[in-house]
Amino acid sequence: MDFQKDRAPHTLDDADFVDANETAAEKRVRLARGYLEKVRAEVAAQRETGDYDAEEIDRELIASRLRQEVDEAEGRIHRFYSAAEASSTRFKSTQHPPTGIAMTAAGPMYASMKNGAVLRFDRDTLAHSALRAEGGGHKGAVLCVAASEDGKWVVSGGTDKVVGVWDVSGDEPRWAAGMRGHKDASVVIPPLSNPSAHVLSASLGRHLTLHSLSTLSALDTFFGHQDSITSVSALKPTVCVTAGSRDRTCRWWKVEEEVQLVLRSGGKTRSDGREYFEGSVDVVCALDDSHFVSGGDSGTLAFWSTGKKKPQFTHHLAHGVDVEGRNMFPSTVPPTPRWITALAAIRGTNIVVSGSWDGRIRFWAIDDNLRTFKPAGEVAVDGFVNDLQILSLEDGVVLAAAIGKEPRLGRWLTLDGAKNGVFVAKIDLKEAEEVADE
Repeated sequence: MDFQKDRAPHTLDDADFVDANETAAEKRVRLARGYLEKVRAEVAAQRETGDYDAEEIDRELIASRLRQEVDEAEGRIHRFYSAAEASSTRFKSTQHPPTGIAMTAAGPMYASMKNGAVLRFDRDTLAHSALRAEGGGHKGAVLCVAASEDGKWVVSGGTDKVVGVWDVSGDEPRWAAGMRGHKDASVVIPPLSNPSAHVLSASLGRHLTLHSLSTLSALDTFFGHQDSITSVSALKPTVCVTAGSRDRTCRWWKVEEEVQLVLRSGGKTRSDGREYFEGSVDVVCALDDSHFVSGGDSGTLAFWSTGKKKPQFTHHLAHGVDVEGRNMFPSTVPPTPRWITALAAIRGTNIVVSGSWDGRIRFWAIDDNLRTFKPAGEVAVDGFVNDLQILSLEDGVVLAAAIGKEPRLGRWLTLDGAKNGVFVAKIDLKEAEEVADE
């Protein structure tokens, strides 16, 4: 029997022949060459004609473009600025203190509230409404909130030990599920990275939990801290840094490998003949795969590298001291340092933002060698800065802050004259050359 009788003759052209016979390594080389040709075409389209060595300039532009895209994909610090200032600010007051803030590139912002609600804000008008949880929702104060970069999911945590998942992809947000796995209040959830299939959360129960949005369940639990975890920061779901409050340690976690690097803090600060000892590390913020910053109750802002056991650089009393003696311990003799309450950073840049309760949100610029940092600007706002997030969007850099009359995790101190609400500012970043020209 002739099986080839009714089949039309088929000949392989060059492309089909290559695809059918090339190895995996050859395919990677072919795709890389195709990508380089695409970049060369884009650079050539942007280049103007003139009496210079166009080929040499093209090579430099292509190499720079490739380095930039690799740095952006890996989350490395590759853009350096020396100053930051707010071009416009807006404030929307709320009845109850907000405890967390989350922004998305899609537009909406979300804030967690002490009364158990999660509010959805329009970033332009700051008009807001509460997310309705039919058949679910939190049963106590909501202490943290995070949103996925694609704008489809919002995750919240609170004193009811539940990590709530909200589906906000449709016109009407809905409560998807409440994931359990914590033995105490869920206090922090880092922003969700795409693909947003996994969620990290930490609790006052001293452990870190990895959840899955696909199965809406807890996957694994990680232990190590000897006190409550009050802050988690992650650029990707598999690597994060945590602050262990009174155990005075920061821990760098590789979740997939189930390993952790312990970095011990707890130094002391001398100012005007007084000594201030760091008794707690309260907040952390990851900058890239090997650097992060931390802040504690002594007001010290520390810059860390995972290659060293001690901070590379520290800035003491970053938000000054409180001379009025308003402190969580009434017996404390004034003046006392203002502790760091929130940290954030613009991904891929050297700009770090810190908040406390001195009436200022402060910007810091890390130097080109990633060894020190210095003040780079400030924005005025009254109240406790309970949470910060800053993103580089299509319409510019936007800073959002959750501002309250009282701290996020307690009510031991109330600031007179402050208001509860959400603060939004558009930020202009300046390079060193621009500052020198001014």
